[in-house]
Amino acid sequence: MKDLLFELCNCDGISGKENNIADKCLELLSQYADVKKDYNNNVMAVLGNKNADKTLLLDAHIDQIGLIVTDIDDNGFLKVDKCGGIDCRTLPGSPVKVFGKEVYEGVICCMPPHLSDGNEDKALEIDKIRVDVGLPVDIVKESISVGDIVSFKNNPKTLLNNNITSVALDNRAGVAALIKVCELISKTDLSYKVVILLSCQEETFGTGAKTKSFEIDPDKSICVDVSFANQIGISDSYANIELGKGPMLCYSPTLDRELTNTLKEIAHKNNIPVQIEVCGGRTGTNADHISVSKSGVKTAVLSIPQRNMHTQVEIVNIEDVENTAKLIYNYIISGGV
Repeated sequence: MKDLLFELCNCDGISGKENNIADKCLELLSQYADVKKDYNNNVMAVLGNKNADKTLLLDAHIDQIGLIVTDIDDNGFLKVDKCGGIDCRTLPGSPVKVFGKEVYEGVICCMPPHLSDGNEDKALEIDKIRVDVGLPVDIVKESISVGDIVSFKNNPKTLLNNNITSVALDNRAGVAALIKVCELISKTDLSYKVVILLSCQEETFGTGAKTKSFEIDPDKSICVDVSFANQIGISDSYANIELGKGPMLCYSPTLDRELTNTLKEIAHKNNIPVQIEVCGGRTGTNADHISVSKSGVKTAVLSIPQRNMHTQVEIVNIEDVENTAKLIYNYIISGGV
């Protein structure tokens, strides 16, 4: 599982430009199922009885947050905007990759403390952020164009206690869990159809989940994403969520309570640890789109606990990813839809 997570995190896939990670997922899933990729870079694997009347949709988004070039100034520095929920506090000093005519290494500019008057101590607005690729302005303008994508440099690492840290674990952790599910059920006889959707553009518009759930028209769906684990500064209900204590099962008015309760019962029956997350309305995941597709889809959300979400040092526990896959697998073989 760690090798799979590192392999996925080492593939760039900024929202709207997911071709690299989509091709990798296509390669990985094709070992176990019939797989196809559409022009938006959604990847779909179909398993079980493909002619069945009942369909279970399993979704995890493949895109990650990043930046897009909006201008090049007279000194060759790149102006950028957000692709997804970028936290500007974490940007200064970050190494990046710019996807121009080729891939260029760069860094996000950072004021040296020796020259600071204190006004730079607060987070800069995105329109003040600049990327430096270390090249003369004429070469920059020949090599990089407005609209090119910028991603954070990937560097997955192993931490203590079965934890790992990397860029893009939101939501490559969920993708890894569903690839594992695909492997587990690939040789299982099922009376219904299972569609695994690794969807595009969740971080920006939810395009993949919106369009493909309409096309697939499932009876039930389980959406796999990440959510907040206990860390410094976290309080209230999320303060009780721990890494390594199992996936988070979400209760929300927008989700199907019967399906959620069934997942909880299966977890307890099979000694799979789960933690409870409560949302008062929207879940902030693709479930918000899938649950209202066509005439409605009974939907549940499983989230992998994560620290430092939407930063360059996201952290998850490998056992939580494994247990997410194990819970979905046991749901499927218990009867599912």
